[in-house]
Amino acid sequence: MQIEYLTQMKNTPIIKGDQNRGISEQEIEKLEQKFNIQFPKAYKEFLFLGGKYQNCIDDWDTDYLYLDWKQENLHESMSNVNLVLSPIFVFAAYDTDQCLFFFLNEGENPSVYIYAEEKFHKNNNGEYVYYKKLFNSFSDCIDKSIDEALSK
Repeated sequence: MQIEYLTQMKNTPIIKGDQNRGISEQEIEKLEQKFNIQFPKAYKEFLFLGGKYQNCIDDWDTDYLYLDWKQENLHESMSNVNLVLSPIFVFAAYDTDQCLFFFLNEGENPSVYIYAEEKFHKNNNGEYVYYKKLFNSFSDCIDKSIDEALSK
C-alpha cells in the first residue's frame, strides 16, 4: 500500500521496543465489506501499518478484531444520550463509554472526535455536548500520538 498520510507511523515502526503489526490490504477490504462502508485512506493506512497492534495511541483499544463490538457498544451508548452521529466509524475505545471516531463523509483524512457519555460542556443553546473535535485530521491524531509516545 502506498502510504500518503501516515508517513510518520511508517517511519516509526518501533517505539521503545514495541513494534507495529499491520493487516493486509485484503483483510482491510474484508472489513470494509463486513461493515458495508469505504474507509478513508488515512484509516486504511493505519490498519495496514498497525491494525493488529499499534504502538502510539496509549491506553486506547484499537484492535481490528473488535471493531464490530466497538461500533455496536459505543453506538448504543451514544443513542442512550440521544446523540445521532451518522455516518461515523469508531476506531478506538476506552472502557465502554468513551471512543475516538471520525465521520465517514469527511474525506480521505477526516477529523478525529472524542465521545464520552459524560458531558463535556453546554453549547450556546444550553444543551449538553457529548463529543468534540480533538484533531483536524486522522494523520494529525496519529502523528501527535507518536510524538507523545516517543517523548515518554
